[in-house]
Amino acid sequence: MRIKGKRRRQLQILAIALPIVASSVMILRVMTAKADVAHPDPATESAFLRGYTTANAFTPGTPLWSQLSGPDITGRGCAFHQREFRSWFAIPSANAHRAMTAVQRDLEDRLRLADSQMIAEKGDPREGFEYEYETGNIKGSIRVEPLVIEAPASAAGKAAFQLGQAAVKLHIRISETWYKTPDGPCGKL
Repeated sequence: MRIKGKRRRQLQILAIALPIVASSVMILRVMTAKADVAHPDPATESAFLRGYTTANAFTPGTPLWSQLSGPDITGRGCAFHQREFRSWFAIPSANAHRAMTAVQRDLEDRLRLADSQMIAEKGDPREGFEYEYETGNIKGSIRVEPLVIEAPASAAGKAAFQLGQAAVKLHIRISETWYKTPDGPCGKL
């Protein structure tokens, strides 16, 4: 009789303790998951991305218009930043290759000034090029599409162009991932 009473008491304690332990584990998991969330903000993007503009790339060119877009995404253990720059410039018709070389030099100089380390590069000014870079807990990539050259009338009307100029479209994509810890886990929410 005594064993049955003891067993019943143990089952009662277990029936009370088990939901408390399970609830505590669930609360702890939720708190840990929320603590691991990284929100994209200026502190999680590089100085390079914060300050980048295409305005200095075509110093001899005349800016016609530009567009900036790109979502920033919250992640678990990391934050994602993306920017797309689309700009149209009026430049002398024969300077397309020089213009892309100027863009390449401008990007390299800005990465250096921002203390970013180039990890990989491929391509060339004629075909477009890509860079991969790191700075602190940030890994980034840059993709520059080949210039698109159009007749002046189709880009912005004849009024913005001088004789011998062409309209060129520059398209640059920059993506960065900021990690809470180097080589730590990372995923989009």
